[in-house]
Amino acid sequence: MKRFSYICAAVVGLVASLALAGPNGAAAGSLLHGEPPATNHALSHDGSRMIVLRKRERRRYYDVIDTRSGESRGLLERSFVVMTWGEDSDTAYASVRGGELYRLSFAAGGTTVTPIALAGEQGIPQAGNPRVVLFPTPLTRTLLARDGGRLYRCVLDPATDGSKIAARCEVDDADARRGRRWLIATDGQIAARTAAVSSGEIEFQARTEDGGWRPVFRYTPNYTRLTTLGGVQRDNTVWALSSRDRNHTALVRLDVATGREEVFYERGHVEVDGASVLFGESGVGTPLFASLFPGYQEVVHFEPRLEVGYAALRERLGEPLRIDFKSADRALDFVVVEVWNPEIHRRWYLLDLEAKTSRELSAAPLAGYDRPAAPARPVSIPASDGLVLHGYLTLPPRAADADPPAAVLMLHGGPWLRDYWPAPPIVRSLASRGYAVLRLNYRGSAGYGRDFMEAGTGTLSGRLQRDVLDAARWAIAEGHAAEGRIALHGGSFGGFLALATLARHPETFRAGIAINSITDAVAFWRREWRRDEARALWRTFLGSRDLPVTALARVSPVNNVRNINAPVLLLAGARDRRVPPEHSFELFDLLRAAGKPADLVEYRGSGHNVWSGDAQTRDHLAGNIARFLDRHLAVERR
Repeated sequence: MKRFSYICAAVVGLVASLALAGPNGAAAGSLLHGEPPATNHALSHDGSRMIVLRKRERRRYYDVIDTRSGESRGLLERSFVVMTWGEDSDTAYASVRGGELYRLSFAAGGTTVTPIALAGEQGIPQAGNPRVVLFPTPLTRTLLARDGGRLYRCVLDPATDGSKIAARCEVDDADARRGRRWLIATDGQIAARTAAVSSGEIEFQARTEDGGWRPVFRYTPNYTRLTTLGGVQRDNTVWALSSRDRNHTALVRLDVATGREEVFYERGHVEVDGASVLFGESGVGTPLFASLFPGYQEVVHFEPRLEVGYAALRERLGEPLRIDFKSADRALDFVVVEVWNPEIHRRWYLLDLEAKTSRELSAAPLAGYDRPAAPARPVSIPASDGLVLHGYLTLPPRAADADPPAAVLMLHGGPWLRDYWPAPPIVRSLASRGYAVLRLNYRGSAGYGRDFMEAGTGTLSGRLQRDVLDAARWAIAEGHAAEGRIALHGGSFGGFLALATLARHPETFRAGIAINSITDAVAFWRREWRRDEARALWRTFLGSRDLPVTALARVSPVNNVRNINAPVLLLAGARDRRVPPEHSFELFDLLRAAGKPADLVEYRGSGHNVWSGDAQTRDHLAGNIARFLDRHLAVERR
C-alpha cells in the first residue's frame, strides 16, 4: 500500500517504462497525445485575423495571427489570459492574470496596446474589483462589468495621449448579485437576464421600462436545458437550445416577453446537443446547423455552403468523423472547425467556403501504438428493470478465437454529464494494452432526454449500482469482457459510484480506480445543501426534500470499507475545491487500517479535472492507471 505526492520533476523516472514514440507525430515519450502549437482560432469579423491560444513556459497565452499567412503579431510575451474581438476587426480586448484590461488596435499594419482604467472619478468606484461580463462588440459598443451586487455599463473614451483609456460608467443593474447572464438587444440595451432565486431554480426575467425585472418563467438547471445563442433580435426573440416543456432539447426561438417558444428544429427522441447561429450587421441571427449525438455525431445543416464544406472535409478525412464548429467571419467566407476521430485527437482546420478548400491549422497528435485499438462504437445495454442504457465500447486488437479480454468499465462524473464519441486518449491507450473499455452512460446521464435523466432520481443507493452490474454482465455475455477480470474506473461522482459498486457487488469486480472521488457522502452533500442552486438539483436527484443523512451514510464508501475487498487506486488533485482531496485521504487511511490493498497519489498542481494538466501530468496519470491495471487484471502480453 502506497501513498505519495506527484511533483512534475519526478515524472520521467516514474513513467519511462511506458513511454512510446508514435509514427503519427506524437512527441517521443507521450503516452496519450502531443501538445498542439495553437488552439482556439477565433476569426475576426472580416476573417483577416485569428486570435489563437499558444503555450509559453508551460502556460497558455493569447496571440493574434494573420489568417492567410499565419504571421504573428508578437503578443505572446504579454501573457494575455483573456482575449476577444471588439467593435471591428482592427480592435480586440484582453486581460492578464492580475486582471488588468487592455485594448489592442491593429490599424495601419501595426499593433498598439493601451491599458484601460475602469475605476476612476467617472468610472467604477476605486474600492471595487470589477469583472468584465461583456466586452464591446459591433452591436454593443459599451462594456459591461460586474462589481459586487451591481452591473455597470461603461463607455471607453479614446486615450488622448496614448497612455490610458478612461471609462465613463453608470449602474445598469443595481440588483446584479443574483444575475447569471444578461441578454443584449440590437440597440445595445439589456433586454433580459437569467437569475438565481431562493428556491434554487433559475428565473428568466425581462427588463421593464423602469429598469427593473419582470419574471417570465422558471426552470431547474441540468434537468431543464436553456442555452441562449447570441443576443435579442429586433423581433424581441432570442435563439436557444431548450428542453422546457418537452422531453428532448430542441433549437427554438424564445420570445423574451412571453417565454413562448417556436421550435425551429427538433428530432423526436434525440437531443439537439449543439447549434450555431450567425449574426449579421443587423443583429438578426441565421441558424447554421444543429449537432446531435444519438451515438456517432450527426449534423443537420441549414446553410448550404457550410454543408458543402463539411462534406468535403468528411471526404478528405473519412467517416465516422466528429466536427465541432469553432468560429466564422460575419460573411461566412471562412470557418474554423475542430475535428476528432479514432486517429485524430484534436485537429483544427480553416474552411474557405468561397474557394471550397480546407487547410490544417494545428493538431494535438495522438500517441502511436504497436497494437492500436479498434475504433470506439456506440452500444445499447438492457438494464435488469427494462430501461435501455447507453455507452461506447472500445475493444483491443485480438484474434477472432481469442478468449474475452480483461475490461475497464468507466463511469463519468456529474451525474448530469455523459460520454461522447470518439474515445478519449486514455481509452485508446488502455485498449492498445489489451483492455476492453466500456464507457457507460448510466440512468440520470444527460443527452438522452428528460425521462432518461429523471430515471436516475432516488437511485443513489441500489439502482445505480445495479446499472453498473448490468453493464458488466452484458459485456461478459457478449464476449467483450472476461468474467472476474473487470475493473471500475470513475472520476468525481463517477468515482463515488465506482467505489459504492465495489462495496455493493464485491464478487463481480477485480479492482477500482477513483479520481477525485466523493467518499464521504454525508460531508459532501451537507456542504452542497448550503447553496440554493445546488440544493434544488440534489433534491431532485436524491428524491428527498431534506438531506437524507441516513441513506447517504449507508452508501458512503468510508462507511463500507469492510465490504471493499478489491484493490483500489485513489488519485486526488491537491487543489480540488469541488471534492477536496481529504475525501481520498480519509478512505485511503481507513482501507490501510483495515488491511485492504490501496494506493493513493496526490497531484499537487491539479484541481478537480486532473486530466486538464500538462502532458507530463497526463502521462503520469496514465502510467499509474496502466500499471495498477496490469498488476491486478493480469493482461497477457504478446
